[in-house]
This record gives sequence, structure tokens and C-alpha cells, in this order.
Amino acid sequence: MRDVVLALAMPAVMCASGIYAAADAWWRHRRPSPPPYSHAGLRLAGQRAVAVAEAVVADEYALLTAAGQPADLAVRPAD
Repeated sequence: MRDVVLALAMPAVMCASGIYAAADAWWRHRRPSPPPYSHAGLRLAGQRAVAVAEAVVADEYALLTAAGQPADLAVRPAD
């Protein structure tokens, strides 16, 4: 009996996976993904990330110099 259940389970799994794949393809065809970011949007996001990184470095440099760290050992931000 176990062999019969196993033998029938394999086609059932294959059929279910095929139905799932067909439904997934239909769903993606009806609802496409949004378009990728534009070049200008990527450039602005990069500039924003650089600005945040510069602010973090400036804050940490201020903390190092305020804590009495010698100026020659402190990391200086690039100008």
C-alpha cells in the first residue's frame, strides 16, 4: 500500500507544481513589476548617501577631537 501512495504522490506533486507555475506566470503577466529607477533617481540617491556619510564622518571627527585625542592621531575628513 505504501508503494501505491508513493507512486501516486509523485504525479500529484508534479501536477500541483505545474498548476502553481501556470498561475504564477498568469499573475505576473497581469501585474508586471514597476519600472526600474531612472538614472537621475539613482544619482540623487547616491548624492544623498554621500551626504549622510560625510555627516557621520564629521560628527565622529568632532567627537574624537573633543575627547582629547591628539590632532595628529585623529582621522581627518577628506576635503
